[in-house]
Amino acid sequence: MESPGWTPWRPLRLAANLPAGTFAEQLDGGQSFRWHKQADESWTGVFGRTVAALRPATSGVEWRGMVGAVSAEPALLAYLDAAGAQAHLVEHLPWRSDPVLRAAIEIYPGLRILRQDPQEALLGFLCSSNKRILQIRAMVAAMADKLGESLGGGFRALPNWRTLASADDSLLRACALGYRAAYVRGTAKRLQDRPHWAEEFQALPTSALMAELQLLPGVGPKVAACVALFGFGRLESFPVDTWVVQALGSAYGLKGWKPAQLEQFGCAHFGEGAGLAQQYLFSAARAGLLRQASGPTELPQGPRPKPRG
Repeated sequence: MESPGWTPWRPLRLAANLPAGTFAEQLDGGQSFRWHKQADESWTGVFGRTVAALRPATSGVEWRGMVGAVSAEPALLAYLDAAGAQAHLVEHLPWRSDPVLRAAIEIYPGLRILRQDPQEALLGFLCSSNKRILQIRAMVAAMADKLGESLGGGFRALPNWRTLASADDSLLRACALGYRAAYVRGTAKRLQDRPHWAEEFQALPTSALMAELQLLPGVGPKVAACVALFGFGRLESFPVDTWVVQALGSAYGLKGWKPAQLEQFGCAHFGEGAGLAQQYLFSAARAGLLRQASGPTELPQGPRPKPRG
């Protein structure tokens, strides 16, 4: 890889300080798959067509971009919710009456949902079926390396839908996609002639957005909820993966509930910031630090749905 020329480090003005543990979890906690930790404790990554490096500092977070490139600062500020819009949602989550959520927030204070490009989120989560974060990261990196446009400094963007739609089987197999190659190619063929697909999807209400996403190959309820949350900023979306199933089962007394029922519980209990609550619980569970509740948590309105089957 050619060595990039970097600008000097400079402060990134965030609305709230980001502790080092939260900072790492935000970049490497299953939201995005294109950040890599370096030997000096900094992180380099690509999001959209922006290349940047970040590191925690005593003053908060510092950043640098590649020399000669358009400034990455505005993109980083939007990506990291520098204005603090999500803090309002956290304040209105039910952590005052929910000790499990309160403990998860205390483990990762300031954790936020990254605002990703919709295509990046969709492509990443198409690769997520039955895979760990490290494996997803490897697949996404391989697609960028083999099919993506150079951004300089050895970094590449993710390939566009047209490139993926025309990629042959051997090339996709070389990206270690396995059976997910059919999902990637099928989705690419559906979207390659819709240059404004993201804007069209963004204009939909969340329920319609989720339904539209699930018309794409390989997109089920969990992937749709992830793309809605991480790619379209629908913070009321509550993805249910295996970590969340375990978290809600053990800490909220919901063992045996189906994913759709758990999603319903999460949306009702956590409200308009359900996606933020999900990320706190997911991160705490993945770290083995999720607090166990003594009994089921009551929904704020009405009875909980009964498990079926």
